Amino acid sequence: MSTRANHKVPAKGRAAARREARFRQLSKRLYSGVYNYLCWLSGDGDLAADLTQETFVQVWRHADELRNREAGRAWVYRIARNRLVDHRRRAGLDTVALDEAAEVEAAEATAMNPERRLAQRALGEAVRGALRSLGPGLREVVVLHNLEGLSLSQVGEVLGIPIGTVKSRRARAMSALRVLLQAEEVGADEV
Repeated sequence: MSTRANHKVPAKGRAAARREARFRQLSKRLYSGVYNYLCWLSGDGDLAADLTQETFVQVWRHADELRNREAGRAWVYRIARNRLVDHRRRAGLDTVALDEAAEVEAAEATAMNPERRLAQRALGEAVRGALRSLGPGLREVVVLHNLEGLSLSQVGEVLGIPIGTVKSRRARAMSALRVLLQAEEVGADEV
Protein backbone atom coordinates (compact mmCIF):
# COMPACT_ATOMS: atom_id res chain seq x y z
CA MET A 1 0.00 0.00 0.00
CA SER A 2 1.30 3.42 -0.95
CA THR A 3 2.11 5.98 1.72
CA ARG A 4 0.23 8.48 -0.38
CA ALA A 5 -3.01 6.55 0.04
CA ASN A 6 -2.58 6.66 3.82
CA HIS A 7 -2.09 10.41 3.89
CA LYS A 8 -4.93 12.27 2.21
CA VAL A 9 -4.82 16.04 2.05
CA PRO A 10 -8.13 17.53 3.13
CA ALA A 11 -10.08 19.29 0.37
CA LYS A 12 -9.77 22.56 2.29
CA GLY A 13 -5.97 22.23 2.27
CA ARG A 14 -5.90 21.53 -1.49
CA ALA A 15 -8.06 24.58 -2.16
CA ALA A 16 -5.77 26.77 -0.04
CA ALA A 17 -2.73 25.39 -1.86
CA ARG A 18 -4.32 26.12 -5.27
CA ARG A 19 -5.21 29.64 -4.12
CA GLU A 20 -1.66 30.28 -2.92
CA ALA A 21 -0.19 28.89 -6.15
CA ARG A 22 -2.52 31.07 -8.25
CA PHE A 23 -1.51 34.13 -6.19
CA ARG A 24 2.21 33.38 -6.45
CA GLN A 25 1.91 32.92 -10.20
CA LEU A 26 0.04 36.20 -10.67
CA SER A 27 2.45 38.07 -8.40
CA LYS A 28 5.52 36.73 -10.13
CA ARG A 29 4.14 37.51 -13.58
CA LEU A 30 2.57 40.91 -12.94
CA TYR A 31 4.12 42.64 -9.92
CA SER A 32 6.76 44.70 -11.75
CA GLY A 33 4.36 45.58 -14.57
CA VAL A 34 1.74 46.83 -12.13
CA TYR A 35 4.38 48.88 -10.32
CA ASN A 36 5.56 50.42 -13.63
CA TYR A 37 1.97 51.16 -14.68
CA LEU A 38 1.29 52.92 -11.38
CA CYS A 39 4.57 54.85 -11.68
CA TRP A 40 3.57 56.10 -15.11
CA LEU A 41 0.16 57.20 -13.88
CA SER A 42 1.10 58.63 -10.50
CA GLY A 43 4.56 59.98 -11.22
CA ASP A 44 5.62 58.90 -7.74
CA GLY A 45 7.68 55.75 -7.17
CA ASP A 46 6.91 55.57 -3.44
CA LEU A 47 3.18 55.94 -4.02
CA ALA A 48 3.37 53.36 -6.82
CA ALA A 49 5.10 50.92 -4.45
CA ASP A 50 2.40 51.43 -1.80
CA LEU A 51 -0.42 51.06 -4.31
CA THR A 52 1.19 47.96 -5.79
CA GLN A 53 1.26 46.41 -2.32
CA GLU A 54 -2.39 47.35 -1.80
CA THR A 55 -3.23 45.87 -5.19
CA PHE A 56 -1.70 42.51 -4.38
CA VAL A 57 -3.31 42.44 -0.92
CA GLN A 58 -6.62 42.85 -2.75
CA VAL A 59 -5.63 40.16 -5.25
CA TRP A 60 -4.86 37.80 -2.36
CA ARG A 61 -8.22 38.49 -0.71
CA HIS A 62 -10.09 37.75 -3.92
CA ALA A 63 -7.87 35.13 -5.56
CA ASP A 64 -10.68 32.56 -5.35
CA GLU A 65 -12.72 34.65 -7.79
CA LEU A 66 -10.14 34.25 -10.53
CA ARG A 67 -10.88 31.37 -12.86
CA ASN A 68 -9.10 32.30 -16.11
CA ARG A 69 -5.39 33.10 -16.43
CA GLU A 70 -5.82 35.64 -19.25
CA ALA A 71 -8.67 37.39 -17.47
CA GLY A 72 -6.38 37.57 -14.44
CA ARG A 73 -4.05 40.07 -16.05
CA ALA A 74 -6.78 42.59 -16.83
CA TRP A 75 -8.35 41.91 -13.42
CA VAL A 76 -5.11 42.74 -11.57
CA TYR A 77 -4.54 45.94 -13.58
CA ARG A 78 -8.16 46.93 -12.93
CA ILE A 79 -7.57 46.53 -9.19
CA ALA A 80 -4.38 48.63 -9.46
CA ARG A 81 -6.23 51.34 -11.35
CA ASN A 82 -9.00 51.34 -8.74
CA ARG A 83 -6.40 51.67 -5.95
CA LEU A 84 -4.98 54.76 -7.70
CA VAL A 85 -8.44 56.25 -8.29
CA ASP A 86 -9.30 55.67 -4.62
CA HIS A 87 -6.04 57.33 -3.55
CA ARG A 88 -6.70 60.33 -5.80
CA ARG A 89 -10.22 60.70 -4.39
CA ARG A 90 -8.94 60.58 -0.80
CA ALA A 91 -6.23 63.11 -1.63
CA GLY A 92 -8.67 65.36 -3.52
CA LEU A 93 -6.72 65.11 -6.78
CA ASP A 94 -8.48 65.45 -10.13
CA THR A 95 -5.61 64.64 -12.49
CA VAL A 96 -2.80 62.15 -12.75
CA ALA A 97 0.63 63.79 -12.97
CA LEU A 98 3.68 62.17 -14.49
CA ASP A 99 6.29 64.81 -13.69
CA GLU A 100 8.46 62.41 -11.73
CA ALA A 101 7.77 59.17 -13.62
CA ALA A 102 10.32 56.46 -12.94
CA GLU A 103 12.81 55.72 -15.71
CA VAL A 104 13.18 52.11 -16.69
CA GLU A 105 16.41 51.30 -18.49
CA ALA A 106 16.42 48.42 -20.96
CA ALA A 107 18.91 45.68 -20.16
CA GLU A 108 20.53 45.91 -23.58
CA ALA A 109 21.19 49.64 -23.13
CA THR A 110 24.19 48.82 -20.96
CA ALA A 111 25.68 46.75 -23.76
CA MET A 112 25.39 49.54 -26.36
CA ASN A 113 28.19 51.81 -27.36
CA PRO A 114 28.14 55.23 -25.64
CA GLU A 115 26.77 57.15 -28.66
CA ARG A 116 23.92 54.72 -29.15
CA ARG A 117 23.18 54.71 -25.41
CA LEU A 118 23.02 58.51 -25.44
CA ALA A 119 20.71 58.48 -28.47
CA GLN A 120 18.48 55.85 -26.80
CA ARG A 121 18.36 57.89 -23.61
CA ALA A 122 17.44 61.06 -25.55
CA LEU A 123 14.74 59.18 -27.44
CA GLY A 124 13.40 57.72 -24.20
CA GLU A 125 13.27 61.14 -22.56
CA ALA A 126 11.51 62.61 -25.59
CA VAL A 127 8.94 59.79 -25.61
CA ARG A 128 8.36 60.09 -21.85
CA GLY A 129 7.92 63.85 -22.19
CA ALA A 130 5.51 63.45 -25.09
CA LEU A 131 3.60 60.76 -23.21
CA ARG A 132 3.31 63.03 -20.16
CA SER A 133 1.75 65.73 -22.31
CA LEU A 134 -1.11 63.46 -23.38
CA GLY A 135 -4.35 63.60 -21.46
CA PRO A 136 -4.82 60.86 -18.83
CA GLY A 137 -7.32 58.89 -20.97
CA LEU A 138 -4.97 58.68 -23.95
CA ARG A 139 -1.84 58.14 -21.84
CA GLU A 140 -3.41 55.28 -19.92
CA VAL A 141 -4.30 53.40 -23.13
CA VAL A 142 -0.73 53.75 -24.44
CA VAL A 143 0.83 52.69 -21.13
CA LEU A 144 -1.40 49.63 -20.78
CA HIS A 145 -1.21 48.50 -24.40
CA ASN A 146 2.19 49.61 -25.67
CA LEU A 147 4.27 49.52 -22.50
CA GLU A 148 2.59 46.83 -20.41
CA GLY A 149 1.52 44.63 -23.33
CA LEU A 150 -2.17 44.21 -22.54
CA SER A 151 -4.39 43.41 -25.51
CA LEU A 152 -6.85 46.08 -26.62
CA SER A 153 -9.73 44.07 -25.17
CA GLN A 154 -7.88 43.76 -21.85
CA VAL A 155 -7.29 47.53 -21.85
CA GLY A 156 -11.03 47.96 -22.33
CA GLU A 157 -11.68 45.67 -19.35
CA VAL A 158 -9.22 47.57 -17.14
CA LEU A 159 -10.63 50.97 -18.07
CA GLY A 160 -14.24 49.83 -18.25
CA ILE A 161 -14.73 51.13 -21.80
CA PRO A 162 -15.69 49.46 -25.12
CA ILE A 163 -12.94 48.19 -27.39
CA GLY A 164 -13.93 50.73 -30.06
CA THR A 165 -13.19 53.53 -27.60
CA VAL A 166 -9.86 51.92 -26.74
CA LYS A 167 -8.94 51.75 -30.43
CA SER A 168 -9.90 55.36 -31.09
CA ARG A 169 -8.02 56.59 -28.01
CA ARG A 170 -4.95 54.62 -29.05
CA ALA A 171 -5.09 56.01 -32.58
CA ARG A 172 -5.48 59.58 -31.28
CA ALA A 173 -2.65 59.05 -28.79
CA MET A 174 -0.27 57.63 -31.40
CA SER A 175 -1.09 60.48 -33.78
CA ALA A 176 -0.48 63.05 -31.03
CA LEU A 177 2.79 61.34 -30.05
CA ARG A 178 4.02 61.43 -33.66
CA VAL A 179 3.27 65.16 -33.88
CA LEU A 180 4.92 65.88 -30.53
CA LEU A 181 7.99 63.83 -31.35
CA GLN A 182 8.34 65.38 -34.81
CA ALA A 183 8.28 68.77 -33.12
CA GLU A 184 11.16 67.49 -30.97
CA GLU A 185 12.88 66.26 -34.15
CA VAL A 186 12.74 62.63 -33.07
CA GLY A 187 12.08 60.05 -35.75
CA ALA A 188 8.33 59.38 -35.66
CA ASP A 189 8.95 55.94 -37.13
CA GLU A 190 10.63 55.03 -33.84
CA VAL A 191 7.37 55.57 -31.88
